[in-house]
Amino acid sequence: MEPDFELVRKIVGREGRLCRFCLGSLVGEKLGAIPNAVKGAALGSILELTGRSSEGPCAVCDDLIENSIDDLVERALRLLSIVEYKSVKAGVKLPPRLIEREDRLRAKYNPPNMVSVKLTLIKWLDLVLSAETGAPIEKDPDVLVTFDLMLKDVELRISPVFIYGRYRKLERGISQSRRKCPYCGGRGCEKCNWTGKIAEGSVEGMIGEVMKEFFESDDYVLHGAGREDVDARMLGRGRPFVMELMNPKRRSADLKRIEEEINAKWKGKVEVLDLRYSNREEVRRLKEGSPEVRKLYRALVEVDGVVTDKDLEKVERELTGAVIRQRTPKRVSWRRADLVRVRKVYEVKTKKLDERTFEMTVLCDGGLYVKELISGDEGRTTPSVAEVLGKKAFCRELDVLEVLGH
Repeated sequence: MEPDFELVRKIVGREGRLCRFCLGSLVGEKLGAIPNAVKGAALGSILELTGRSSEGPCAVCDDLIENSIDDLVERALRLLSIVEYKSVKAGVKLPPRLIEREDRLRAKYNPPNMVSVKLTLIKWLDLVLSAETGAPIEKDPDVLVTFDLMLKDVELRISPVFIYGRYRKLERGISQSRRKCPYCGGRGCEKCNWTGKIAEGSVEGMIGEVMKEFFESDDYVLHGAGREDVDARMLGRGRPFVMELMNPKRRSADLKRIEEEINAKWKGKVEVLDLRYSNREEVRRLKEGSPEVRKLYRALVEVDGVVTDKDLEKVERELTGAVIRQRTPKRVSWRRADLVRVRKVYEVKTKKLDERTFEMTVLCDGGLYVKELISGDEGRTTPSVAEVLGKKAFCRELDVLEVLGH
């Protein structure tokens, strides 16, 4: 349906002049692929015949758009010049009074082809950004450029960069996640560089600080395929993780060089391998886990009393293939829902070290608390090593040897 030019003349004649953007939104989408703002400029000469059309400010936006948009585009291009990206998209924030006037115009005249001023402006800005930068416009861009006409400002929202890898934790006493900053309690201060977190002593911080520098990001978050205790090592091929780098000014880096720098800086403590680019979907898969994920542990077990070879044979026999019912352990009940988890132990092997101590390897479902599989956690985990032996038992040391299924 072609625009009703008589209606357009009537609206302008009664309401007053419209700028090219507000006029273009009134004409709408029915003149083909030409952006509405361009249509508005082309129709301007026709509508000046109404007499009032060229007088006074725009009846919808008070010339706010015309008076500020060029400066905002220049500012956006300056900001984009220091950021690495492959695709862009424009976003727009408009003052409520402009939207109210637009709604009033629509309700009063019901123009058949009218679209919002916001959409008109976004389409025009998309064309300008793509032409000036050479980057394509995408719905999920590397950079969303928001033009705020209320504040007369421009904001870049840069999509995160995701890096997949595996980490090995070779020393006990290192947490997976960063701790809250003790100076500000997580609110953010100069001591923690306004992140609210302390990088030292965590896998996340040791890896993330190096990656942050390479990608010139503001912050980072480590998404792991589960986690080990602070006092447990993560050995073998390591634990799969994805590092999410927030607001990165760089989107590409030499991952091999990053890997080498992390491993040299934290030699003997933490190392990474198999770094590659990833995405949010892989984060989701890591977090949700997989029914096929199994973990291999090695534990150093101490028993209250003498343990015999027959005792160890019994542990292997009764726990291999056992289905474990495990209520949330007391030590993590403050941060985990109190429920009963059912997990399977596929294989248990033991090796006696002395009359009270033995080594135990356990292949089991992911999510099984191995320390409680040993101690029984006062009956909250059954069966357990302590239950099988009829003696108190506890885990002196624990290592994750492999995370299988990722």
